[in-house]
Amino acid sequence: MGKKTIYFTLDESGHLDGYSSTPSPNPEEISLEVEENHEVLRNPFIFKYENGELIKDVEYQQQLIREREAIESQPTVEERIQIIQAALDELILGGT
Repeated sequence: MGKKTIYFTLDESGHLDGYSSTPSPNPEEISLEVEENHEVLRNPFIFKYENGELIKDVEYQQQLIREREAIESQPTVEERIQIIQAALDELILGGT
């Protein structure tokens, strides 16, 4: 397996903001060589950069999954309208 150089910056918590295969003029950008099949190339946001190494933050990954599931489990706009309409009908018609 070959290697690939990636360029990235970190957010305030030390997680990668994403990555690029080309350098930018950002002086805070970090470059690192990784295996071509490294998970960071598929999901960079769950990695922290500490002491010159990428560290997978499993706890943060689980948090992101929970947040996405919470968003996906919310009713759609159409479902919300139906719920509101049913409540209004109930109020106006008095349950009859």
